[in-house]
Amino acid sequence: MVWNILGILAPLVFGAAAYLLGRRYGRQISNWFYRRGQAQAEEMRATFARMFKEVSLWRCQLVVAAGALLGLLAGLYLTRALSFWPNLGFALLTAYLGWRLPRPVMAQLYRRYVRGFDDQLVDGLTMVANALRSGLSLVQSLDLVVKEMPPPISQEFGYMMEEHRMGTRLEESLERMSERIPCEDLGIVVQAVLVLRETGGNLSETFDTIVYTIRERKRVEGKIRAMTAQGVSQGIILTAMPFVLAYVLHVMNPDYIRPLFTTVIGWLLLLLMCLLLLAGGLMIRKIVKIEV
Repeated sequence: MVWNILGILAPLVFGAAAYLLGRRYGRQISNWFYRRGQAQAEEMRATFARMFKEVSLWRCQLVVAAGALLGLLAGLYLTRALSFWPNLGFALLTAYLGWRLPRPVMAQLYRRYVRGFDDQLVDGLTMVANALRSGLSLVQSLDLVVKEMPPPISQEFGYMMEEHRMGTRLEESLERMSERIPCEDLGIVVQAVLVLRETGGNLSETFDTIVYTIRERKRVEGKIRAMTAQGVSQGIILTAMPFVLAYVLHVMNPDYIRPLFTTVIGWLLLLLMCLLLLAGGLMIRKIVKIEV
């Protein structure tokens, strides 16, 4: 009896609170969402520019708005069999998640871009070392990477060489490239070049040593990834399984799972489930993530 009363009162209280907050802070909330949406679009455009891709600002704004709209429609569709307030609340939640989705997607795209650069770095350094042994200068050797290597390494080295041709010292151009690309191996290369440019030394032998070190580290990282792949896949499956089973039960027998979304105790159980899944996912991530 108590739970039934709470199940009736909770939506009414929530609706009244949402109405009052909307009347009092509606303009501030809409302005906040507008500013954050603009910031997301500008950040997306800047990320594309860092990957040497020109995308207009209005297209980025369209992607952000489309993410929110698709999230709203997905929430409404997935909970279409539930009552009004759970349906609306879940739809607003998925709309917010869709609105925030472009940021992690762009971060993942940029990480892939950096990984592509990192994968090409060994071949690029080998080419530089061979060019130095053949009698070319460091600038000529770096220019050879721009001409012979594919993107993204040719784009980054080409941008660096353009800065150098415009009057920037080679050391400063290398440091800027190291700041622009969050790659640990590139930082080691840049620091080695800076030290040898000041103290003197054999650049070709230094590049050979760095290439050998990077290759050995990548070999160890690949072995670790192979050993932890099963743990990663198990973590993904265990995290996704409750949501998949809930959707299957919703399709097969909606009346059976409806109390989980329409009662207060059901909402508490859902919250507890999400917290436990989050804790389990973080623990699995901590176990399988091994730094080399």
